[in-house]
Amino acid sequence: MIHTSIFNNTADLTNFPFKKVIFGITCANFLFERYVAYRQYKLLKSNDRKVPEALKGRVDEKKFIESDAYGLAKSKFEMVSSSISMCINLAKLTMYSSIWNYSVSIGNSILSTVLRKPFTMSLIANNVAFFILSTTISTFLNLPLSYYRHFVLEEKFGFNKMTKSLFVMDSIKKLILVNTLGSIPLYILGLVLKKCTDNFVFYIWIFIMGLQIALFFLNDLVIQPMFNTFTPLNNKELEDKINALAKECGFPLSEIYMVDGSKRSSHSNAYFSGLPFMKKKIVIFDTLIKDSSIDEVVAVLGHEIGHWKMNHISQMLIVNQVHLSAFLMLFDIVFKNVKMFADFNFIIDPLSKVPTSSLPNSEYAIVSDFPFFVGLLVFSQLIQPTDLLMNFGMNLFSRHNEYQADNYAVRLGKGEDLKKALVQLQITNLSTISVDKLFSMYHYTHPVVSERLEAIDKFTADQAKKSN
Repeated sequence: MIHTSIFNNTADLTNFPFKKVIFGITCANFLFERYVAYRQYKLLKSNDRKVPEALKGRVDEKKFIESDAYGLAKSKFEMVSSSISMCINLAKLTMYSSIWNYSVSIGNSILSTVLRKPFTMSLIANNVAFFILSTTISTFLNLPLSYYRHFVLEEKFGFNKMTKSLFVMDSIKKLILVNTLGSIPLYILGLVLKKCTDNFVFYIWIFIMGLQIALFFLNDLVIQPMFNTFTPLNNKELEDKINALAKECGFPLSEIYMVDGSKRSSHSNAYFSGLPFMKKKIVIFDTLIKDSSIDEVVAVLGHEIGHWKMNHISQMLIVNQVHLSAFLMLFDIVFKNVKMFADFNFIIDPLSKVPTSSLPNSEYAIVSDFPFFVGLLVFSQLIQPTDLLMNFGMNLFSRHNEYQADNYAVRLGKGEDLKKALVQLQITNLSTISVDKLFSMYHYTHPVVSERLEAIDKFTADQAKKSN
């Protein structure tokens, strides 16, 4: 498979210590995240916390203490779970070649049994087999943490509504979905890399963009209905007010659904789905309808429509495509670097008569060409520092958009109802009130409720001044 780099392979990385650098980056990234988490933990443990001015009279002392207790419990759990995940990640990094050999052996054995004759998978199929086994291992290793989060942590604060049988069924469905929806595109990706020797970055970018559009439709038509039941909204007064709001805003509304989120959790939400320039579907959690007034629900949807009106979805799509393009162009530099794969015990042997072979009792995998999915995984670990910085930037961008959507709801005359809805969501979801600044910048895509209330009041006052 001949490959032409858009950089003409000018980067000399033959002596670059990929494994050591990746391990160092992974550990440094972990330590930074632990530092950020510790700041939040320390704040929640301190006695200096108090209800923010914007929430005084809206959130009582009992709810304030309860919300911060929930935040503290999540902080403790995250410290443990992230440490376990980091250890698993490092272990998998050292075992990529072994997982590869096992996955190929299992895949060849299964297909030989089914076809009733010896069968050897192609290198592209080897990548898919590695993906399936690696994903399955990760899923099973993470099950205890997921179980604890639902049935201990969430249960303690009254959020978990999931039964153990539903937890098992959800886990099975997710594993099947991930392996199915991952394997097919991965196989096609392998074909693109094999066939498109020139400008493979462009062709893969086009393919992934098409895949993202397909997943939009699959999510609405297949994935979400597998886990939840969507029923047409049966509240006539709420439906009429939503339709009137959509008409006022020019929002291309086609359907309004209520989703049974309460069968898993008592957390609340509302959203709309649909690609830009297409009809939209509004989905409201039954818990939101139960816990909020009709005007509050309409105000929340006014905020959501604000995202559409301000073209936030289109902006995010553009940003994501730029990020994807940059990722692929950087990946192009190391995609065919023999040293990178050798550091993780992959020996590239173009003369090999089979796609994958291994020496007896050896941790090495001998492959006839570069295992592209392994390369993607390794490269993703290598660029963690840029992802970290990107995370700060994306959160800043997202928070700016949230303020804009709030302002749009205020211009619709929904400011007071939106404030009530935000406070109710704060109380219902026990969202952490005391939040460290750095923790918020790194983890939160939305400003905290007190910040949003202050911004709404300021924007309302500014609008009043302009009108006078």
